[in-house]
Amino acid sequence: MWDDNSAKNLSRRERQVVEIVMKHGRCTGRQIEEELPDAPTYSAVRSILRLLVEKEILLKEHVEGRDWFRLPVAAGKARVKALHSLVERFFDNSVGEAALALLGQRKARISAEEAEKLMKLIQEAREK
Repeated sequence: MWDDNSAKNLSRRERQVVEIVMKHGRCTGRQIEEELPDAPTYSAVRSILRLLVEKEILLKEHVEGRDWFRLPVAAGKARVKALHSLVERFFDNSVGEAALALLGQRKARISAEEAEKLMKLIQEAREK
């Protein structure tokens, strides 16, 4: 089952596969193979998928003759957990520092709607 320690116990390739599935919601082995950088053979991709299913990181569904892989939790929830883990490990659990690092990038761009949401969230966080 997906939890905060799941990503810590994955190999680089396993993390890449999980990130691809997270990005799309669900994928076939072929789709994952096509998106993997320096992709291994299809049989190697299938082996990685089998291990991730055994570890209960991914679920496998057989639909219309194809195997589909997805996270056991909603992709949005998995992203939030992964982000919390990243903030904890690399930013000493400081949400502000993580936000500053992202927004301080030279090429950082956000829409007016995103800026408005961020300002509202910042105000709410200050009031807590």
